[in-house]
Amino acid sequence: MHHQVTDNLEDYLRGAALQTPAEFHRHLGECEDCANELRRLEAQSQLLRSLRAPKSVEPRAGFYARVLERIEAQQPLSIWSVFLDRKFGFRLAVASGVLAGLLGVYLVTSEPGGSESGVAASLATAGAPTDAGLQQERDAVLVDLASYRQ
Repeated sequence: MHHQVTDNLEDYLRGAALQTPAEFHRHLGECEDCANELRRLEAQSQLLRSLRAPKSVEPRAGFYARVLERIEAQQPLSIWSVFLDRKFGFRLAVASGVLAGLLGVYLVTSEPGGSESGVAASLATAGAPTDAGLQQERDAVLVDLASYRQ
């Protein structure tokens, strides 16, 4: 019976007390836990009723029209608006600066003409022609490139 009473306490508070059997009322008189639960529910119900607005609240005239105007006035964001964000712009500037710095360090520390000297050294060790032979080959390639027609 205890389980049935606790399940029907909310119905009892809503005014369905006339439909509840006499055993329900008898159990509430005998069981202290159920009576305490009923008192807590009644106090909570009274608290919620005290928070209710005294009359129905209606928005001021033109409220919905103003909301719709604000929604329509908002411009859709474009992909370029991301660059106007301060945080993103700052991060982009820092990343660009770091990249430019790294490229500058690389260019300053790399040897000028280092790739040509490496090729010449590898050709010399492989039994390739001397500097005069290389010069003739370069001249031949330049003539080919200058006389090329499509």
